[in-house]
Amino acid sequence: MERENNEEMKEEKVKKEAMGNIVSNRNYRARKGDEINRKRREERIANRAIVTPAPLYDCDKILKAVDRLPEHRVNEGKKEVTKNTYISFIRAFYRRNTGEELGDDDDIIKSIRDEEYNALKVSRKFKSILEDKFKEIRRRPYEVNNLFKIFNSIRGFTEISKRLYAYVLEYGKQYEEKRSVARVEDKKDLEISFEEEEIKKNIERIVNRRDKIIYGYIFLIKGRLNELRMLKKAKDKEEINNLENNYIYENRIYINNTKNGKNRIMEIPEEFMRLCEGIEEGYLLGVLMAQSTLSQALQRITHEIYGKTYTYLNIRHINASQINGRGASLKEREETSRQAGHSVEQQLRYVYKVE
Repeated sequence: MERENNEEMKEEKVKKEAMGNIVSNRNYRARKGDEINRKRREERIANRAIVTPAPLYDCDKILKAVDRLPEHRVNEGKKEVTKNTYISFIRAFYRRNTGEELGDDDDIIKSIRDEEYNALKVSRKFKSILEDKFKEIRRRPYEVNNLFKIFNSIRGFTEISKRLYAYVLEYGKQYEEKRSVARVEDKKDLEISFEEEEIKKNIERIVNRRDKIIYGYIFLIKGRLNELRMLKKAKDKEEINNLENNYIYENRIYINNTKNGKNRIMEIPEEFMRLCEGIEEGYLLGVLMAQSTLSQALQRITHEIYGKTYTYLNIRHINASQINGRGASLKEREETSRQAGHSVEQQLRYVYKVE
């Protein structure tokens, strides 16, 4: 009996030692992981051509609720990606404030999915949270915007929506004032060329075909990065009517899915068409890439070409700054802004304010 007890004690000791090693190894990997991630962040920042400080918002102004809410557009359905974003957000929001989880059949989830739901049940679950936590909520622009979008159309949330919308408008105004502030060590970093011949030379330097397409789209087409992510080669004319994606068909790009909801059709430059030769149908990049993966790919490509890292928004702002700086004609401003998918007025707001 004593021998059996000794054997059990030895086994228990071995298990504890093994568990201790597992915990130690896990903690070590976590520490090393944090250190590696920190070094990577520092390296990325050091390689940036342009630093755009995160906007500091003033949310302490006493803002009255708006008198009226914006009218809902008829048949304005949410896209699947938007629904998924809102569902992920509201799950996290509810978990953080209650410690509980939302189920797939919860009425707030149904409302986001544009399914039938019970507004009274949504009110019982969320109204007190929004009212009690409003002072905290109003300090987070992203949270304010998402909560307004989610609850604005639900019966019983009119008053809280008016309060939220006042902050949506204020934060939007502050963002427009601060979005173009930039810090650069060398102003030459703002002088990257958008001349077609220079772009062609840079494309020749790129080895990977997918990278050529990414760089070519941003510099030749001058569209949004997320539009490229959802760009497909259409197999027939009927397919271009699918509003979930964007399409290339007969030397034209059909932008159906874009940030501002304004569809547009563009002629494709010959140089970009050459990059797309051999792709018969499906996503131009081969797969529906994650937005973060595509963004990192562009930054890697720009670092290889220019020796500095540029984001998609950096490139968009620089292009607008150069157009404004050379005193372009109204016709050129209209053409370049249409190509980029925004108005002439918005293009002027993109001009960098260099600190």
